[in-house]
Amino acid sequence: MSNIYRGSLWRIDSWVSGFANNSYLITCEASAQSVIVDTPEEPLEMIAAAEQTDVQAILITHNHWDHIEGFDAVTERFNVPVGIGANDAEALEDRSGYSNPLAVNHDTLLQFGNIRLRCIATPGHTDGSTCYMLPAEKPNANPHLFTGDTLFPGGPGRTRSAEALSQILDSIASRLHTLPSNTVALPGHGDRTTIADSVAEARNFPYWSDHERPSDLFGDVAWNTSL
Repeated sequence: MSNIYRGSLWRIDSWVSGFANNSYLITCEASAQSVIVDTPEEPLEMIAAAEQTDVQAILITHNHWDHIEGFDAVTERFNVPVGIGANDAEALEDRSGYSNPLAVNHDTLLQFGNIRLRCIATPGHTDGSTCYMLPAEKPNANPHLFTGDTLFPGGPGRTRSAEALSQILDSIASRLHTLPSNTVALPGHGDRTTIADSVAEARNFPYWSDHERPSDLFGDVAWNTSL
């Protein structure tokens, strides 16, 4: 377990498991109510920690197998509402733990104790990819953004087509890079970054405009991709 943040209102802890996946637990300090973000394989350590809290919901950033491999184990222990973008929900519809869906439409606000999360639809990596924004709990504190596989240090998440690359870049430009610059982005794999750092990196990306982008450019694309 790694503690990402601990303030007066909430704390954020993370675990690495499965396909080098990050899962997160957000816990309200006052009520002990908590939210789980993503359910990768081998979630036992995360489950053990979550058992010390009052889990209220499970939020899934997108429907790729490595982010839901541990879904059955987590929902068997915690019978709580589950949120996933509507366009990704098909992957969970046959799972018994998805019997109580939670709407996570764009700009939906979710409240659990002192935890207030805003859902941000960011299609591109998948059709239903959704990020979850936790605002700063006090002036000069950092907001936190759970980005799944939409945004990483160094670039966007992997895309399956040129159209999907256009979509994810638009999601990042219009919905993530417009967030406060000190927002800490917590991705589904690897290290964190900040919106300020991501914006600075993206300034070097030569393919922001569709007319400048090669039709065969997609997959793993980095901000430092050369012309």
